[in-house]
Amino acid sequence: MNEEQLKIYDYLSTNALGYSNRKTSTQIRENCNLESGGPTNEHVRDIVRDRILNHDCCIGSVLYVDGYWIIQNEEELEKATNSLEKRAEGVVKRSNALKTNRPQAKTNAL
Repeated sequence: MNEEQLKIYDYLSTNALGYSNRKTSTQIRENCNLESGGPTNEHVRDIVRDRILNHDCCIGSVLYVDGYWIIQNEEELEKATNSLEKRAEGVVKRSNALKTNRPQAKTNAL
């Protein structure tokens, strides 16, 4: 784990225990003195994603609700995983619509 990953996890572990204490990517970036990586703090989001996928961290987030938090119970885990599953369903639905909507005349050009 690198220094930025540790800073973020330490910050969340101290300040964002539970859904009601969630912190936005901007709050995380500012409090940890990190680069933004863009207007939506992609750098911070990438670090959080890496912590979840590669370092066994249980950090929650919900689509259309700002903030990350350290998941504290089954209800919060359910909230975070339901949001991810709904998002995945939406992406697959959009992908299928694109395939269905593709004009036949353009199929050969693709």
